[in-house]
Amino acid sequence: MKKNFISKIFIGILLLFSWGCSSSDDTTDQHGHHQAIQIDTDIQQLAKPTNQQVIARTPTIRAEHGLKVFPVNVTGRIRYDSKNNTSVSTRVSGRIEHVGIKYNFQAVRKGQLLVMLYSPELVAAQRELLILKNTHDEKLIQSAIQKLQYLGMSHRQVQKVLRSKNVLYRVPVYSPANGYILEQTNSNAAAPSSPATMSANTDNGMGMNGSSTSPSTVSPPPSEATQSVLLREGQYVAAGQTLFNIYTNSDLIAEFALPPSLNTKIQKGKKILFQSIDQESKLYQGEIGLIQPTFNTSENFSLARVYLKSIKLPVGQLLRGTFAITEKQGYWLPKESVVSLGNKSVVFKKEGNVFQPIGIQTGIYTIDQIQILSNIQDWEIAKNASYLIDSEDFIAAEKIKNHE
Repeated sequence: MKKNFISKIFIGILLLFSWGCSSSDDTTDQHGHHQAIQIDTDIQQLAKPTNQQVIARTPTIRAEHGLKVFPVNVTGRIRYDSKNNTSVSTRVSGRIEHVGIKYNFQAVRKGQLLVMLYSPELVAAQRELLILKNTHDEKLIQSAIQKLQYLGMSHRQVQKVLRSKNVLYRVPVYSPANGYILEQTNSNAAAPSSPATMSANTDNGMGMNGSSTSPSTVSPPPSEATQSVLLREGQYVAAGQTLFNIYTNSDLIAEFALPPSLNTKIQKGKKILFQSIDQESKLYQGEIGLIQPTFNTSENFSLARVYLKSIKLPVGQLLRGTFAITEKQGYWLPKESVVSLGNKSVVFKKEGNVFQPIGIQTGIYTIDQIQILSNIQDWEIAKNASYLIDSEDFIAAEKIKNHE
């Protein structure tokens, strides 16, 4: 009896152990079955962050491709032609005693007084001539006269010194041409002459032409934001220092600023239509005569020059110009379909039921379209990308697919 009871207990324990093992096998099979389940792709797309994709129902478009002719608007202004520049400089060092120019861009006539200059060098040369006159040595006298002429005095002025036996202390500098005065450099970068050795005497002096034309070494007129301070009485100048530039208004130029994207599209000889912002109804036609690369304030651009022969417009007049550009490559999208992130541009491509932002490479910007250099053929792109951007959100640029 006792043995039968023990046998039943042992058999019961074995049954419980075998039932537990079968339950663990079923659980393991169930776990393996769960791991083999595949998640729906639609659910995977909908589970992505909102800064990587957008779920929306918005109209889509396809990019245009092929030959395209479009206008490009540029801005410019009327400037002086630097080739007609006449440089006004001093032939001797000295101190400015009088300035006849009151303001920059002042109109002047040929022979008009510009400045009065006191020069110890010129005074010493005149005294040397008067001393040599008493020696009656014609060779030395002619050498002294030639020296004064090299320093800028005319033959008439030299003869006046010989007749009066008086030194001309104040030397006038006259305008060599008609035009408009434009100060070239700041006269504060003065001559090395010492002010202590210069004592100006008030004497009636005749004229000296201290001006020269230098068309081979000219500089374009500076903009109004970089004009130097006008010359003032008491300042010192060095020999050969440029005081003013005189520009004539007979031949003017129209300068237009070109963005870097148009540098390879516009060449010398291309036609342009432009108009004044004051008289928009009157159109002018010109031809590009020079394209000058420019680097200013950390920005690269080019200046297209149109030489005006018969067109009379005031200097400084603002202009609007239009070029006709022909482009054979690339795709074209409306501006509202492209979003600029600062360092790159993106479009929203439709993939399934969602829109994903994808980086693209852009080219020329027209009035209402943008050239796309990336291959976006057969892409379904959101027509208006602004509707897919939250005002308080941003696009994760590092997670954008780069198709450039």
